[in-house]
Amino acid sequence: MLPAFHMADARITWVHGADEIPAEQLIGVLEIKADGSCRAVFAERAHVVGRSHIRLARTVWPGKDSLETRWWSLVLDPQHKVNTIRNGSCGDALLAADVPRIRRALEELQLLGEETMIVVEDAPLILLRR
Repeated sequence: MLPAFHMADARITWVHGADEIPAEQLIGVLEIKADGSCRAVFAERAHVVGRSHIRLARTVWPGKDSLETRWWSLVLDPQHKVNTIRNGSCGDALLAADVPRIRRALEELQLLGEETMIVVEDAPLILLRR
């Protein structure tokens, strides 16, 4: 069961499934468009068909509106902040050059964790601190 928690930001969507499934891992997808606008979707991994991030994104969004739109996979911590962000099943490259846009989006959505890890493809792991 997902914790009784509601985000005030309309850009964040929670997908809920059967309540009898205990929460094991909260996952999400962060979308950032070319203009810098962002949104996110979250769910208990067990509630997502195929348990994959891309299937979660496709549950609520029809698809990307341009080639510049990026989707990245998230794992949330118990406080509903982003613990890890990576390309995952979303398939978009996650490069060190993307980190400033990601940080801005996480701060704007109030999702930056105490130590959010970003797994980039062209540099060592990056830790963002609140």
